[in-house]
Amino acid sequence: MSTENVASTVLLGMGKGSGIDIVKLARDLTDVEKAPRESKLNASIEESESKISGLAVLKYNVQLLIDSFNELNDAAELATPTATTTDAAKVSVIATDGSAASGIYDIGVTTLATAQRNKSNQYSSTTESLNGGSGFTLTVTPGSGSATNIAIAAGNDTPAGVVSAINAAGAGVTAVLLAEDSSGSNYRIMLEGATGASNSFDISSTLADSDLGFHATSNGNSENNSGTQSLQNPGDASLTYNGVSITRSSNVLTDVIPGVTISLNATHTGGASESINVVSDRATLKTKLQDMVALYNDVKFALDELSDPESDEDEVGGSLASDLATIRTVRDTIYKAVTQDSSTPSGNVTAMRDIGVSVDREGALTFNETTYDTIAASNFDDVSTMLSAGTNNQSRYDGQSQGLATDAVIKLETLTDSISGIFVTRTTSAQTAIKRYEADLQTLETRMEAVYERYLQQFTVMESLVNTLNSTRESMATTWENMANFGKK
Repeated sequence: MSTENVASTVLLGMGKGSGIDIVKLARDLTDVEKAPRESKLNASIEESESKISGLAVLKYNVQLLIDSFNELNDAAELATPTATTTDAAKVSVIATDGSAASGIYDIGVTTLATAQRNKSNQYSSTTESLNGGSGFTLTVTPGSGSATNIAIAAGNDTPAGVVSAINAAGAGVTAVLLAEDSSGSNYRIMLEGATGASNSFDISSTLADSDLGFHATSNGNSENNSGTQSLQNPGDASLTYNGVSITRSSNVLTDVIPGVTISLNATHTGGASESINVVSDRATLKTKLQDMVALYNDVKFALDELSDPESDEDEVGGSLASDLATIRTVRDTIYKAVTQDSSTPSGNVTAMRDIGVSVDREGALTFNETTYDTIAASNFDDVSTMLSAGTNNQSRYDGQSQGLATDAVIKLETLTDSISGIFVTRTTSAQTAIKRYEADLQTLETRMEAVYERYLQQFTVMESLVNTLNSTRESMATTWENMANFGKK
């Protein structure tokens, strides 16, 4: 109700005597005074809440862009290699990561790596006592390194107990219990070490007249079925790699062709060999770059909509129109992240622009596939070095240059830092403003209640005065009427 309408109500009411609803009148006047101030404060709260939502949307998109750059900072993940061999029965291969260099490699296997194998005496059951129920000690002595003493506890002096103790000791020897016939009446403990000539071992025990048969040569002890118990001697694998003779202690090779695991399964004869073909698929990096470009443009779209007061995007459109400083900071940071020169340039590849990624006149990021395909086909190693410094599993703290991908991540994370980043500082500021506006609303409510009480008090006095005037008027009217009637008599 406007002030003029309220005044009219009062005047009309006074003309008719008492009859004004002074409680409603006091509330209406208070509300007229309160409404514009309350509306302004609520609008400020709504604006701050919308700003917080806009900042959250923008931070989310920037974080996705950071994640896309993190996909570019390991050389091994920039390409997907495949490896094949001419005969997997003799030599099988697996390309384990993107560091595998494309090429054809030749492997010829002369001998396979072997592990030492020994067998024990023969036992009638898995629970046969080997020392009358008493404990004893086995000692495993490797060809190089320190001996390991293995305690066989009292009551566990059985073939099964020995196998369990050896396997739990971590002595570099594996034990299994083998039944020699289907009836389960003859058992031997089988020992096997690691492959390689340097991985020999000896077994001894504290038993008075037995080493349980784990000896390599006949020693005449009555308890160990005199005669050799060695089944296989340890030996290295010998092979040729691209015509060069090499040896390895294992049949699984991870240090011959980088990024490729080679398994030697059988030997060759007559100088034969297998060809290993490694092909690196550069489309993996191409896809990652396209994803990064799309996510950059998502951030640009968010910046455009959040800063446009005419945006028709629901809820958050235009929510940062009053905070163009934040918009400029984010826009400048993502631009510099993607257009900066790499800290590890290589050859003619120094920045994203050299591999087909550039910013157009509208500020959108574009990807020229022809440029990428050309440079990737001839200088992929340079591309990898520019992006990742040719490294894997990088550490931020080793002080080394880490490539453009990590350079970009470091720059973008200045925005998302949980303490000093612009998103957290602006959000905190907006939250503080909301608390201030809410406190102002409470203060306004308290003040307006006081105004209401003042109006009510004034109108109560007015009502009392009107009632008094009405009473006086009625009394005087009665007096005049009585005097008039008296004259007629």
